[in-house]
Amino acid sequence: MTHVLERVLNLILRNPLIFWSCMAANAVGVVWGGWVWYGAQLAAAPLWAWPFIPDCPLAALLATVAFLGLYYGRQWGWFNAFAAFACIKYGLWTLAFWLRHWSEAGFVPGYWPLEAMLFVSHIGLTCEGLLLATRIGPPGLPVRLGIAAWYALSILVDYGLGQHPPLTYAVPLSYALWTAALLTAGLGGALVFLVLPFSGRAPVLAARGEVGKPGYPHPS
Repeated sequence: MTHVLERVLNLILRNPLIFWSCMAANAVGVVWGGWVWYGAQLAAAPLWAWPFIPDCPLAALLATVAFLGLYYGRQWGWFNAFAAFACIKYGLWTLAFWLRHWSEAGFVPGYWPLEAMLFVSHIGLTCEGLLLATRIGPPGLPVRLGIAAWYALSILVDYGLGQHPPLTYAVPLSYALWTAALLTAGLGGALVFLVLPFSGRAPVLAARGEVGKPGYPHPS
């Protein structure tokens, strides 16, 4: 599994056409998701809640910044970990959301292409998180605890203070809450207690001649 992730990440980072196509797709997700899916909720929410509301669009934005950092040879291990956590958590949460919706209500006539597109795009978001997880570096325990605590706090804001994502009639609030809680606990435990064998590798640089220049480490 690790070998496959390494090969895919190398392929993306070393091919500008693939890389910038992925970044463009992320940008569409950030703008469309933030404006269409969460726009009304953001407009009605206090400013302090904004960092917690647009879950998947924010995860896509974090992933874009993290991948840009890798592309240009930056070693932002803690940020990659923060972005990877968001992508995997919210990507899997959304997949669970749609699977529960379809199991109860089926496809909505006329909207199934949109629903299918959202499902597939969040598979992609989850995969981005897995790729970034190979470049989290060796963050210290305080950093790992801080990242896990932030996403635990997001559950309190979402479900304790009523800022959770929009739900359909087929997806109970309790299901959304427990899915988020279990994902956060699982990912938080993995981040805090597991030492990934590939997490200390240097970032892969795009093949544009930066390798060997001052400030750009050689790939391991």
